[in-house]
Amino acid sequence: MRSAETFLSRSQVYDPVAVLRRDGEILIVARVGMKASQRFMILTPEGEPAWPHQPHGSLSDVAWALRAHDWHQVTPEPAGQNTRAAKTLARLVSERA
Repeated sequence: MRSAETFLSRSQVYDPVAVLRRDGEILIVARVGMKASQRFMILTPEGEPAWPHQPHGSLSDVAWALRAHDWHQVTPEPAGQNTRAAKTLARLVSERA
């Protein structure tokens, strides 16, 4: 490795877990950090944070953020091989709607 920046950039993982689509808008919920991390971000398709108060420490926090920004009526679709996080998020969003 030539620099710490190279090491740090390789250690960061964006693992998409759910996609939300509404009226031509798309949001992506992704696990951030190492694979076992429980930190999440809500991203635009360009990879930018959708809102400034991120990352979130749980899917419950993500559900609250979606509700706060009027995305609670949109059902999250799985994005990736593991559908468990998307199903959990869908349940949490619907419970709070």
